[in-house]
Amino acid sequence: MKIVNTTPLPGDFLKSLVETRVSSVDLTIVDAHKFSQDKLAAEFADADIVLGDYTASTPITLAAVSNAKKLKLIQQPSVGYNHIDIAACKKSGIPVANTPGANDIGVAEHTIMLALSALKNLPYYNAKTHAGEWLFSEAQSAGVFELNEKIYGLLGMGRTARAVAERLSPFGVKLLYYDIVKLSAAEEKKYGAAYALMEEILRTADVVSIHLPLLPETTKIIDAEKLALMKPSAVLINVGRGALVDEEALAHALQEKKIAFAAVDVFAEEPPPPDHPFFGLPNMILTCHLAGSTRESGGRIINMALDNLARVLQGEKPLWLINN
Repeated sequence: MKIVNTTPLPGDFLKSLVETRVSSVDLTIVDAHKFSQDKLAAEFADADIVLGDYTASTPITLAAVSNAKKLKLIQQPSVGYNHIDIAACKKSGIPVANTPGANDIGVAEHTIMLALSALKNLPYYNAKTHAGEWLFSEAQSAGVFELNEKIYGLLGMGRTARAVAERLSPFGVKLLYYDIVKLSAAEEKKYGAAYALMEEILRTADVVSIHLPLLPETTKIIDAEKLALMKPSAVLINVGRGALVDEEALAHALQEKKIAFAAVDVFAEEPPPPDHPFFGLPNMILTCHLAGSTRESGGRIINMALDNLARVLQGEKPLWLINN
């Protein structure tokens, strides 16, 4: 059985991990990280399984899969899969799976950390205190704020947003959510969340976090018009996908103090270019797409991915299919 490995993991290491799960199969591992589409197509032609690239730097396009006649599974070792042409894979009859839910806890914790850090302007006071400045009086005048009793809005109510909702409960927030699919009354009670239209959430919430999937209809869904609805004291957090937000519009809103603060873990282009409009903004927290990259999340992801590979190697149907 041939596995094409598009991740940066060394093939020998990957083989040892797979063989702990399936010892009866003779495996050939081909390392193909950052291969061109032509080289991928050549390797995919006689491959049985492809392990997708968790760095998303090895795209899988129609050109790569069009002649992959034996492929039983493309297993993406992450939740996101925007670098894989799912429609092309479906057309070619190739199942694609990801690892849903593996990083929900990490992303949820990161989201709440960003909310608290923004409300308390943690980066600023951390830097000033390190520099020997004691800004207690300034902080009292400018204000640092509690999450308690704030209106918190979730845009999207999938797995990650639900993990955020569960962890927000002890903070005493009023929780609103928007999703194209409403929760049942029992689920709303479970998460302590009330449904609202996106525009209502943007108008009323003190903190808004984005957990939407990136689709053609959600690209730049948070644009200048949507940002103009938000309160001047509001905080916007993006831990979904960078392209969900019009980055130029958000930078302008922060510069003009149309909203108070933003925090993002994701960018439309990653890594972002050196002249990115977010860089240097004092009312913005930036992290490098690390919300879901905890050691614990990584362990869950690799175990789920390899367990699914093992299922297919043993003739079983894969789990967590995206395009079934």
